[in-house]
Amino acid sequence: MRRAAAVFANPSSPHAAGRAARSLLENAREEILSKLGGRVSGPGRDRLVFTSGATEANQMAVAGLSGACLGKPRLFHSARDHAGTRSEIASLANTSPSVEPQPLQGTGQPAHSRSLTELPLDAHGCLDRDRLSLAGDASSQAVLSTTWGCSQSGTVDDIADLASRFPQMLIHTDAVQAVGRLPVDFSALGVASLSLAAHKLGGPRGIGGLLLRGDTAIEPLIPGTQERGLRGGTESVTLAVGFATAVRLATDRQAAEARRLAGLRDRLEQAVLAAGVEAVVIGGDAPRLPQMSVIAFPGRDRQAVVMAADLAGLCLASGTACASGSSEPSPALVAAGLPDAWVQSAVRVSLGWSTTDDDIERGIDLLRSVVGFRKP
Repeated sequence: MRRAAAVFANPSSPHAAGRAARSLLENAREEILSKLGGRVSGPGRDRLVFTSGATEANQMAVAGLSGACLGKPRLFHSARDHAGTRSEIASLANTSPSVEPQPLQGTGQPAHSRSLTELPLDAHGCLDRDRLSLAGDASSQAVLSTTWGCSQSGTVDDIADLASRFPQMLIHTDAVQAVGRLPVDFSALGVASLSLAAHKLGGPRGIGGLLLRGDTAIEPLIPGTQERGLRGGTESVTLAVGFATAVRLATDRQAAEARRLAGLRDRLEQAVLAAGVEAVVIGGDAPRLPQMSVIAFPGRDRQAVVMAADLAGLCLASGTACASGSSEPSPALVAAGLPDAWVQSAVRVSLGWSTTDDDIERGIDLLRSVVGFRKP
């Protein structure tokens, strides 16, 4: 009963149950930080702010980092970022988020707005370093938001290389798809902040987090006394403990799970490519997330394929779940300059901790019935 009371109690309360709740909350925070390579001791220790999810964490990062800068910093992002992140950055710059990969340099914007640049992507859907070098300015403050593992293309950018090449920038990385699938060492990345979500690791929905480098100043998105003044609202101890458990299990099993998922992904792709229909694996020659495959079927409509697959019992996507209902093609695939026939026909297959060998075989059979390819 005492443990149940601790879980239910307000961790900001001074009574015994509140103190016990606070202990559970802080232990969860320290475990997540430690498992992701954060510094958990010393004067320069890193911080973890609990949020309602990764969307809030991303928005807290871009708004908070820019708000803590003196003056109006330059803002950089790209089409590989989450729609919620791009919308928040656009609102900070007092402009509308773009769906086309065109640079927005801030010219003609109101004098009080921040300068916004949407960076181009290379053919693999990663940030174009050469263009970023031309756009960046070491003499001015800049905030760069980017995504480690892109949910639209599955490709992985080299975030540590990015941070080392542009040390003058405050870099935030959305690591929602990367945590648990790629090795994560926050201290070694060199970024100012990193976001993640529990449910992507098999943990509870409704909680995420923003990792902050120890020397990083940030303005709160939701003012309040909780989370050391960085995020108002009573913390959910239950969700935090579940979050920490998910991070522990995912990081402990990361290498083996990544190999398993990559093997399942490759088997699916090989079956499709050997099936006698025109198909292209997007990003197949680049570093990719192990749990995701984006396949284009030139000449077919991606939304028609997704709907037919759903009727057959196969869950595919033509974009991110957070952008469901949109008829627009993937912004990242467009920005990468891929052929229009690929962009208009690309669908995504996502795998996870519960995906089995039998699931892949059944998925291949269902995809065969939808797309009409033959057995190898």
